[in-house]
Amino acid sequence: MAPRAVTDNLHEVRLPVSTMNFPLSLSFRRVERSGPLEDRARKLAQRLPRFCSRITECRMVLEASDEPQTFAVKIDIAVPGAHIHADSLHVDGSGHSDIYLALRDAFNNAKRQLQGLRGDRSPPVPSP
Repeated sequence: MAPRAVTDNLHEVRLPVSTMNFPLSLSFRRVERSGPLEDRARKLAQRLPRFCSRITECRMVLEASDEPQTFAVKIDIAVPGAHIHADSLHVDGSGHSDIYLALRDAFNNAKRQLQGLRGDRSPPVPSP
């Protein structure tokens, strides 16, 4: 069941560091908070260290627009020496009609950026 949009609400959930190696903050803006949606966001966040083990903080904002009802997810990730911002918006700036698709696209965007960051920080090749 897809969450329905709720007018002007903001729910913020801070998850303890013990569930992963970094603090996670989930914010719901004009989106009704649900257990399955929160669980999915948490599971995706727990997968992020596969792509970069040096994450120090992760913030996710799940939000709905008014008319037409579309959803967007924004993920901000802090790593030493860098800050990553990933979102679920299409190239034309439009959102998704399904919050779970928006969550998936934002996660994939964050994953690509973390993989690129890991590639940029490869050790130098020793000279012969």
